[in-house]
Amino acid sequence: MPLPPNASDTVMPKLPYLGARLRSLYQWVEAAQKSGQYTSIWDCCCDHGYLGIKILARGLCEQVHFVDQVPHLITDLQQRLTCYPAARYQALAADASQLRFSEDQRHLVIIAGVGGEHSVEILRKILPRHPDQPLDFLFCPATTQFDLREYLADQGFALLHETMVTEKGRDYEVIGARWNPQTDGLPTVSKTGSHWDLGNEVHQRYLTKLITHYQRRTLGDNASEAQRILNIYQATWDSLACR
Repeated sequence: MPLPPNASDTVMPKLPYLGARLRSLYQWVEAAQKSGQYTSIWDCCCDHGYLGIKILARGLCEQVHFVDQVPHLITDLQQRLTCYPAARYQALAADASQLRFSEDQRHLVIIAGVGGEHSVEILRKILPRHPDQPLDFLFCPATTQFDLREYLADQGFALLHETMVTEKGRDYEVIGARWNPQTDGLPTVSKTGSHWDLGNEVHQRYLTKLITHYQRRTLGDNASEAQRILNIYQATWDSLACR
C-alpha cells in the first residue's frame, strides 16, 4: 500500500517520472515484492533517488536506503523525503562499497547508473564482509557490462533475472543476481547473457554493437584482452545463429 502523508501534510508530492531504464528496474522490484521477498531495498549510486522514492511511496518494503557518495545530492534528497515516515527510509552520503547488511533482514541492493567496472569495485569490498549471507543485487551498468558479467560468473552468482531495455537510443542490460545462492537451483550468471534472441531487433543490434566495439579494441593497446572478450561474444553469436 502507498505510504500515507504525515499528519501535517495534505498533499503528497508528485512521484518522479521514471525513464525506461529505471522503470524496468522498478517493475522487477514490484513483481518480486508481491511475495514479500525483501524487507530492505538499497538504492545505491542513487543520484536524485527517483527509483527509491517510488519504491518508498508505493510501500514496497519496510525500509528504503538511499546511498550516494556526493553529499549535496543526499542533502537535497533528504529535503524531498520529509513527507515520508522517517522510520521507512535512510539517506546516506557514503561509498556503496563500505555498506554492511544485517543478517536479520532480506536485502536487495540496486546498483545502477555506474559502469560495470565500478560495480565490480563495489562488490569486491562488500562480498568479503558477507561470505555466507545470501544477498540479492539488481544491476543496470551504463558501460563495461562484460566486466560485471564475468565477475558475477566467476564468483558463482546465481541468475535471478535479465533483460534488455532501450532508453534515448541506448541499450542497457538489466541483471538480477544472488550472492550465496545456496540450494536455490538457479543457473549461474552467464558472461554474455542467456536471454538472447537474434530474431529480436534490439538483441541483434546490441550484440552487433558489442562485437564491433571489441573488434575496434583489438587494434588498441590491450589487444589480447579485447580479442579474448571478442571471441566470447562471437561464440555467443555463432551459437545463436545455429539455432
